[in-house]
Amino acid sequence: MKHTPVQFFFDFSDPVSYLVARELAAIDHPAGRAVAWVPFERRPPPASLVTTDDPALAARWASCRQQSESRDILFAPARLVPWTRKSHELALYAETHGVGDAVRNRIFEAYLLEGRDIGRVDVLVEIGVAFGLDVTETKAVLDVDRFEQAVLEAREEALQAGVTDAPTIVAGGGSVRGFHNRTALGTFLGP
Repeated sequence: MKHTPVQFFFDFSDPVSYLVARELAAIDHPAGRAVAWVPFERRPPPASLVTTDDPALAARWASCRQQSESRDILFAPARLVPWTRKSHELALYAETHGVGDAVRNRIFEAYLLEGRDIGRVDVLVEIGVAFGLDVTETKAVLDVDRFEQAVLEAREEALQAGVTDAPTIVAGGGSVRGFHNRTALGTFLGP
């Protein structure tokens, strides 16, 4: 039986995306049912930067803290929510070198658990180098925006397909948005 692809639309500054990513990682996916990570900037430039106590984000953070505490995750983000385009660019570049999963997880942790500014190229280069990416090439890739168009196109295609926020998972003609635990996700994704 052929399985339809699973698309996971996520953003690195979003605690809900991180929680869903962890739940997805805990599910046994059938062979051929790989998850395609699709960048979705929740607040792309030129939207103004906000802080984690912004009224539009405060309820999201409060609900995530409840979910995270039950999973022994201690969120400690920087107060300023960075633009994440460069982070997504690094993740796409890392994917071409076979370290996409590790780099994505580290970017999430750097911002959400350590409060680092994942909008800064120097921080992202450090993350990439820790997973074997060449320092000079990684910096050049980010400086010249090599993967910027891919990030922009992914968001535009998502919007055209009806995805309006991250996290969203699309599979088998259906979709789920927001936080769902591994049991619910396993049911949605099916055998």
